[in-house]
Amino acid sequence: MSFTTVSSKGQITLPSNMRNKLDIKPKEKVEITVRDDEIVLRRVPSFRSLRGSIPRKKGDSRRVMERAVADHVTGEDK
Repeated sequence: MSFTTVSSKGQITLPSNMRNKLDIKPKEKVEITVRDDEIVLRRVPSFRSLRGSIPRKKGDSRRVMERAVADHVTGEDK
């Protein structure tokens, strides 16, 4: 368990042991959700890390593929 302080701007610093465990790098995105009385942070994979995760079909345009990956990352494909 680690503790951090909320700044006057509502900001927190994630302790380095947690950043390291989740491999969160500077400027990467995290998803923040509220579950009951908890705040849950989840690492969001970078767009580049998803490259090749969706097989390209013959005739698919790059824009269609980018949209499919974006929908998958945001959960809109479910």
